[in-house]
Amino acid sequence: MLVKLVEIFKDGTYNDKGLIKPRYSLRETYVNPNHVVCLREESGLRHDLENTNLSEDLDPRQDFTKIFINRGQTGLDITVIGTLKTIQEKLNKRSNKEVLRG
Repeated sequence: MLVKLVEIFKDGTYNDKGLIKPRYSLRETYVNPNHVVCLREESGLRHDLENTNLSEDLDPRQDFTKIFINRGQTGLDITVIGTLKTIQEKLNKRSNKEVLRG
């Protein structure tokens, strides 16, 4: 079962020296809870967002969580909107369906 979350990611203008004008964007993402290995509060992102165009779209009290996903030899980390507790609850929701064994 995949869980739908809203990811916040850095996008922007690049030149030959790297990122010169950061911009943050939002997108929907689906995460398989069976592959999540770690959740961590991402508190530093709020400060970065204060000077971007996305700051008008988000509530200033908004919290962010970094999710670390296992991909075999390597990992993937994404930052999503929501408190650590809220994201943990979404990932741990279980279906009420039961398998009948006969």
